[in-house]
Amino acid sequence: MTLETIAKKYWDLNAIPRPRFFELLAINCENEIELEKLQEFASPEGLDALYTYANRPKRTVLETLIDFPHACSRLNIEVLFEMFQPIKARSFSIASCMESGHLSLLVAVVEYRTMLKAPRKGFCSNWLKDLKEGDEVPVWIKRGTFRLPEDRKTPLVMVGPGTGLAPFMSILCDRMRNGGSGPLLLFFGARNKNMDFHCSEILQNMEKSGLIKLVCAFSRDQEDKIYVQHRIRENEEIVRDLIQVQRGYFYVSGSMKQMPQCVKEALEDVLTPDCVKHMIETGRYQEETW
Repeated sequence: MTLETIAKKYWDLNAIPRPRFFELLAINCENEIELEKLQEFASPEGLDALYTYANRPKRTVLETLIDFPHACSRLNIEVLFEMFQPIKARSFSIASCMESGHLSLLVAVVEYRTMLKAPRKGFCSNWLKDLKEGDEVPVWIKRGTFRLPEDRKTPLVMVGPGTGLAPFMSILCDRMRNGGSGPLLLFFGARNKNMDFHCSEILQNMEKSGLIKLVCAFSRDQEDKIYVQHRIRENEEIVRDLIQVQRGYFYVSGSMKQMPQCVKEALEDVLTPDCVKHMIETGRYQEETW
């Protein structure tokens, strides 16, 4: 195996450098200016300086090596293996049912600019985007965290903004294929209807067929931002009926930042905090976030 293959397939060269990275760079550095800065970034006292240099602007290990040319000129292969982290596996929720005979993923292609205006691309999402038919993808499958009720006629209320929709597409695919489903209420959210409405045709056809009730929140399509938690409050009567009267289950999937807490608070407003607490304790309120 060549060093080029290792660099392309095994090392995460987009990683943000950690203190140990600078410690290793400093070992054989003979340039006093570089050595002083490397030792600062590697020390407990230099954590704030390291955060400002590396974490805030999302500076990569490769960009860091460019900033310290004297230090990196003396590196050997053993040190490189200790400096560079291996590429970590990414987890995605499966967006298709087992009986479909294929595996579908719902992936947002990540592209942005750092505070230094440097372009960045999500490593895994862009790699997936560039795959050609016939390319091999190393994967393994593990059981998801959602636990569905044994009775398929139990109502399900699902909240899946953005790519949080993925596990619910798997559930809906199963219900569409095998029938026998109780009421299904799906809250979907995104920035813009015309750009970010994932699986829109499939979901709208499911709604037309009567399989689901679909409620959408597109936060940037009007002056006032509207999110899924607002739609939950607006639809409090049906949510209360499905959860309290019909003893349904409530599922949340998506970003772990603010959304899950906002959704939980909205449900507490529709029901009561004690009711939601009891749902969590009994497994009728479940989250799958990342």
